[in-house]
Amino acid sequence: MSSFLSRRHFLRFALVSAGMLGAAPLLSLAPSATLARTSGSEETYTRTALFMGTMVTVTVAGTTPEQAGEAVSTALALGRDMAGTLTRFNTSAPLGQLNASTALNDAPPALVHLMQRSQQMHALTGGAFDPTVLPLLHLLESHRDHKAQKHLQLDQAEVRDALEMVGMERVHADGYALRLERQGMGITLDGIAKGHIADLMSRSLSSAGYPNHCVNAGGDIAVSGSKLKGQPWRIAIEDPYGKNAYPQVVEAYSGAVATSGIYEIFYNADASRNHLVNPVTGASAGLASVTVTAPDCLTADALATAMAIMPPREALHLADSLSGCACCLLRHDGLTQCSRNWRGRSA
Repeated sequence: MSSFLSRRHFLRFALVSAGMLGAAPLLSLAPSATLARTSGSEETYTRTALFMGTMVTVTVAGTTPEQAGEAVSTALALGRDMAGTLTRFNTSAPLGQLNASTALNDAPPALVHLMQRSQQMHALTGGAFDPTVLPLLHLLESHRDHKAQKHLQLDQAEVRDALEMVGMERVHADGYALRLERQGMGITLDGIAKGHIADLMSRSLSSAGYPNHCVNAGGDIAVSGSKLKGQPWRIAIEDPYGKNAYPQVVEAYSGAVATSGIYEIFYNADASRNHLVNPVTGASAGLASVTVTAPDCLTADALATAMAIMPPREALHLADSLSGCACCLLRHDGLTQCSRNWRGRSA
């Protein structure tokens, strides 16, 4: 995979058109939700592009390709350019250079900004959100050939060595200069950058005069305005085990929805070893998935990543303490636990 989103690019969402769960797996997702402007137009313009290792879909209400084509192209180009800056998979990209050399003296403002936001989310989540877990991910990724096995026993000495390279306190910034304390450390922005890019694309569309839209960046979804006849966007969350196709449906006129879970990205048969790792213990997430609603997609993305490895009670308490945020935890037995402000419902 050639982009920073391989960690979570199999998240599955479906936009639900009026009264129907017209769902599709993420990699074939083409939202059919219909939007309407106040002008009365009922046309919807949708375009999908492949970047960040996933399908990125933009849907704009009450318009035609001739009217909104340029604005959508601009938003997609913005997203693609930002993904190229933030990818960890390209050693010539800024983040790739930082990981390879441990120092980047002239980091682009976009990378510096996202590192600052990552520090903030790290503090907000009590350290659960930690972009320095890349050495742990590399260790897990080296065991991809064990996926058919029920259990994956990692060498504990290797786990300890990887954990020695983890810690946001070992990341230093001085203006546009970034430095990692030790060779072997690495930064992954997989759990925050996709949401950030969805936000940027959404703002671009609003600035261009298209406030009624949805940006689906491979499962991190930013919505604005309404669809047909003033109806809200309806977003169905898929059960990663397929036991309950859509455990919850969320409706929203503005804001964001993001999910972290064991959707396809795991390293043994029962998914107990997956890509969501605890930066303190090295253990994988104990929940099947976490969905977060928030005012912006960056926040939703980072919180979902963090809450997936937090004890459920702590995750629920954190969501309840944050204005405009809510979460729904899906356990491995198919049951859900939701925060007080959760507004989703069973499908």
